[in-house]
Amino acid sequence: MTEETKEKIFKVFETAYPLDLSIVEASLKAGISDPTGALYIRILEAEGKIEFTRLVGNSKMFKLKHV
Repeated sequence: MTEETKEKIFKVFETAYPLDLSIVEASLKAGISDPTGALYIRILEAEGKIEFTRLVGNSKMFKLKHV
């Protein structure tokens, strides 16, 4: 795990705000694999930086947590 990769995925959510993104969309935009994206999304969610917004089919959607 690297801070650089975490920062990459965080920047994707910052840029997309106020839209929400699926794990696949965020990973693609960050240029990382889906499993890696899912890992960092879980970390960012646990840190309170992004939040789960809704389910679209089987896709979990997340967005930057507005402070």
